Amino acid sequence: MIAQMIIKQEQLKDNIMLYGYVDNNSHFIEIYDLTIVDELWKARVSMPHESRWALMSRKHLLRDGRTAYHNYKFIAKVILDYHVDSLFLGDMWNNSCQLTALIFHQKGFKICFYEEGCGHYIKPYGYGREGNLVDRFFAFFIDLLYYRPLYGVSFGYIHYWKGLTFEDLPMDARYSVVPFYHESFDKIISVAPLISDKLNVYIEKEVRDVNSNDDILLLTSPYYINGVDDDPQPYIETIIDYVKSLSPKKIIHIKFHPRETIDVRNILKKEFENNKIGYKVIGEQVNIPVEYYLQRLAYNKVVMFITSTAYYNGYLFPKTEFVSLLEDYYNRCKAIGSINAQYIAPLLNEASWQ
Repeated sequence: MIAQMIIKQEQLKDNIMLYGYVDNNSHFIEIYDLTIVDELWKARVSMPHESRWALMSRKHLLRDGRTAYHNYKFIAKVILDYHVDSLFLGDMWNNSCQLTALIFHQKGFKICFYEEGCGHYIKPYGYGREGNLVDRFFAFFIDLLYYRPLYGVSFGYIHYWKGLTFEDLPMDARYSVVPFYHESFDKIISVAPLISDKLNVYIEKEVRDVNSNDDILLLTSPYYINGVDDDPQPYIETIIDYVKSLSPKKIIHIKFHPRETIDVRNILKKEFENNKIGYKVIGEQVNIPVEYYLQRLAYNKVVMFITSTAYYNGYLFPKTEFVSLLEDYYNRCKAIGSINAQYIAPLLNEASWQ
């Protein structure tokens, strides 16, 4: 959505989309196919092994090093084949985007960042904290033996030790929907809904029988998925207890986060049914961004944890009431000693900014 708005705003020509997905998120390919406005793109190129572009785990250094270098050559070939002169990258805090910016900036390419969700406005938990002495030595040697010889940049200290500040990140332009940043290179995106014919047909079928004026939209956010403590029970209880406090006449429209697990989706549906709470799932067949729905439907209330959608309130769609469940979820995690509380705590102030 955002990338296509930039293309329209800046009247960019001969645009190449380099895309892929990470982990088990192959369903994102369906989302791309449905939301892409074909006339804005000259070509679409699928990138294999995208999740390993900048990943160098200590356990699999040789494997990851080979894969990362193969991906670098793949990107370089796409740039050469299509005569690319500018790179637009979607996440300032993402290691892959940072490495891409560092490598190709020194080769003379224009580097632009654009937002890809609320991570554009929130520094990730723990980012910028220095590692220990072992991390520092490892970063030094991986730069000496791998990054500098192959790519001509020092990236080990960023990835393994200290992180990257804006002062170190090459950035010719940064595009945002919300006027949050105010550097000389910052640009505000002119909001202009761009909906493909395929997407228009899909949304019309989804919203045909929806009366959003009287209903409530629930946006889930699977913060329980962190690889350390993946217990979803406090998360489920937070949602169900809030929904039970609402008028039984309200219909809850549920928009599941694309990374929400199948098990939790099914548990939540079952809980709604057991408590006789009326609900409808939108975007279940293809999980397109909720902003497309909000450009068509005027909900009086949107219930969420923390999400980029709340940042866009009044920008990408008409202003409405947003209710955050994040603090309640944090308190539940803290009460049972869940490590999730540590991840959520830094987000509480960000949620209040919304």
